Amino acid sequence: MMRAGGASETRPADDEIRTVCQRIRPQAEAHAGTTYAIFEPVEYKMQVVCGQNFYVKVKVSESGEFIHLRVFLGLPCYGDTIHLHGFKHPHEVGNKPIKAFDQHLNFDEPKFDD
Repeated sequence: MMRAGGASETRPADDEIRTVCQRIRPQAEAHAGTTYAIFEPVEYKMQVVCGQNFYVKVKVSESGEFIHLRVFLGLPCYGDTIHLHGFKHPHEVGNKPIKAFDQHLNFDEPKFDD
């Protein structure tokens, strides 16, 4: 059971997270400075905030390299925007399970507390 503001248990990738990953892939590849031949979500955690944070483990090579992403999906009333908030490279994560992490890559997004 998920507590308010906390991340969910790890879940296997489903259609919703595959769609999120398709939408965020261009931002992730731009940040990494590469184009991945494979971009396959494996597992994720979800956190409800003023929108949703997704922490996603993504397979990016046949040799078993993974990246971890922190993706923010805004509420529909704020335009259903999607932002890459965090990125961990293969050398940082190896084949470790996904866990919530705090990292902010985009500073030009709307601020809701102003």
